[in-house]
Formats: sequence, C-alpha cells, structure tokens
Amino acid sequence: MSCPTSVMDELNRIFLAYDEYRIIVCTICQFAVVPSQTEHHLRKHHSRLTYQQRRIVAQKVQSLPQLALVESDVIYPRPDQPPINTLPIFFDGLKCTGKHEDGNACRYMCRTITGIQKHCKDEHGWINIQKRGGDARDKQVHSENRLWECNRACQRFFKVGRWQRYFEVAASGLQDMIEHTTNQKHLFF
Repeated sequence: MSCPTSVMDELNRIFLAYDEYRIIVCTICQFAVVPSQTEHHLRKHHSRLTYQQRRIVAQKVQSLPQLALVESDVIYPRPDQPPINTLPIFFDGLKCTGKHEDGNACRYMCRTITGIQKHCKDEHGWINIQKRGGDARDKQVHSENRLWECNRACQRFFKVGRWQRYFEVAASGLQDMIEHTTNQKHLFF
C-alpha cells in the first residue's frame, strides 16, 4: 500500500524511531508511544490530523519491524549513557542500590519516596527504622538506613501502565549547565 507524501511527512514530523531501544518517540509530546496505541495517541494529542491520516500513520508505525510489541522487548540504555535528547530529564530520581539474588545490581528507579520504599521492601526485604508519628520537623525525609541514592538523573520512555519505567542517565554536566542557566536568568530578572 502506497502512502501519500503528506502522510509520510506527518509520520516523520511527529515520530522519531530509536532502533537501538526498539521504540518510537512522539517528539511533540516527548514520550514513547506503545505501537498498538498509536492511533489512540494521535486522536488524543494530534487531533488536527484527519481520521484517514491517523489510520495510515498508525498502520505505518505498527508495521515497523524493529519496534517492541511487548514491554519486555524494550531495550533500556545503560546508566553511563547520555540522555536521549527528545525526552525530558528529571533530576529527582531515586535509584535502588540493592542487589538481586544473582548478585547483579538492581536498576530500579522512581521519583517518589513511597515508590522506592515499596520496591525496597518487596524486592530486597528492607525495613524502615524510622518510626511513625512525632514531630515531622525533627525527621529526615529519607530513612537513615535507606537502600537508595537520591537526586539521580533519569528519564522514561513511556507514560502508560506496565510500559512505564524510569532509567538512569549520565547527566552530571547537564545539572551544572541547568543550574548556571537558572542562576543567570535569576540575575537578569
């Protein structure tokens, strides 16, 4: 089936494929789209496209052979790799420092204290020594015996269900650059 040029232009304008990760990113919305949900994504976020254009673009995306069709087929970057420039970077990531039964480091990341605590309890048997109650001003945000590192740079591909997962990126120079830019803006205003 041949595609009109305008539809292919729309496909290339909206999406960028990353074969090495087996994903396709909506560069406008700045997150990866699950291939089976492409038409829904286009209808919800890109309604200026006609019904026919959305169908053709969605069919083209789903026919790309390198895309992961299930979440376990997605390949995630190593923690020492630079950020992916079409995705937002978060600097408040919480990275688990636990180890799996096979001795390999756990790569779980999230951005909430309750999320990291639940993971550490469920996966590594961590027990919070910080007691409940009392004056919250006297307590630390993170328990003294925490099993995670704070303020790690991270990104995520997807925003939906089981596909959603944060991963660490090497962004040490980026944090300094952002802080410098923010300081310069503050001094200007």
